[in-house]
Amino acid sequence: MAINSEDRISGERPIILVTNDDGIDAPGLRSLVRVLVSTNLYDVRVCAPDSEKSAVSHSIIWSRPLTAHRVEIEGAEAYAVSGTPADCTGLGLSEALFPSLPDLVLSGINVGSNCGYNIVYSGTVAGAREAFIYDVPSASISYDW
Repeated sequence: MAINSEDRISGERPIILVTNDDGIDAPGLRSLVRVLVSTNLYDVRVCAPDSEKSAVSHSIIWSRPLTAHRVEIEGAEAYAVSGTPADCTGLGLSEALFPSLPDLVLSGINVGSNCGYNIVYSGTVAGAREAFIYDVPSASISYDW
């Protein structure tokens, strides 16, 4: 994400919301957040599933209320949510947890490849797609390690 001179002059930093499908404690999410925070260029927010939710596609929870609890991630405001990646993105955009919309949603870093037909099943891709539905720029990141 490029930062224009107006952002630097005003002192406002772009807000990035991070989610995933591997869960709040996943190494890929923690690495992504650590790198974003270390640049000191962004306000980083995290809203991710409280446990692994791989291959749930774009499912959402209708049958029960979502719960969210604060999680310590250095340099970021972070919540673990009892829902799917699409739920997490939706909640992160709803302003129920955060006071304003993000400028960008990043979903990942996913463990494994998300290419070909796998994107249909991917919760990581769905986390980014949910932001797109709300007209918020987004990207999903996967790495087959």
